[in-house]
Amino acid sequence: MLASMQAHKFADECGLDPDSPDVKSALQVVIAYEDIQAGKHAMHVLTTLARGSGDEIELKPLPWSFDLLADADGRKAATSDAAKSDILMIATSGPNPLPPSIGQWAESAIEQKRGTATAVVALFGPAENPDSAGSSRLEAIHAAARRAELAFFAPTPRHEIDEAIERIRQRAEMVTPVLEKILHLE
Repeated sequence: MLASMQAHKFADECGLDPDSPDVKSALQVVIAYEDIQAGKHAMHVLTTLARGSGDEIELKPLPWSFDLLADADGRKAATSDAAKSDILMIATSGPNPLPPSIGQWAESAIEQKRGTATAVVALFGPAENPDSAGSSRLEAIHAAARRAELAFFAPTPRHEIDEAIERIRQRAEMVTPVLEKILHLE
């Protein structure tokens, strides 16, 4: 009961109606979130995904706070939701490691989806500076998804994108003069 009340409170804060008949055919998205900031970031990502798909995809968020997942009854209910979900999303807003109970729940939820078309999404850290690929918590969830043969997604930090663009630019500067010489040979 407490879990259901918190899910509805979160949905109200984000302007959602989880019981709307309009979302019956929607993809179910279990969101395990650290705090309200992480939950809002997850909802923003879902909203962006839904907008990008036009009318093709409807998403039904099923939010679970880390506090509820720490409780045995909440964990049981969230595990039931995860078993029926199409997307498992874990969101944090800070740099701290996942609490052991959350990491265990996430790995268990991922494992129970083994071999399905479920996607795992990790939103670790603040939206403007997500965890880099070397993050231990990101690697743990990615490894669990890989073992379960599930698709895994995580945002790339802006500085990594900038570094990749710079490497491409440097490579182009080295290759372009060579190509020009080759093309101008007669």
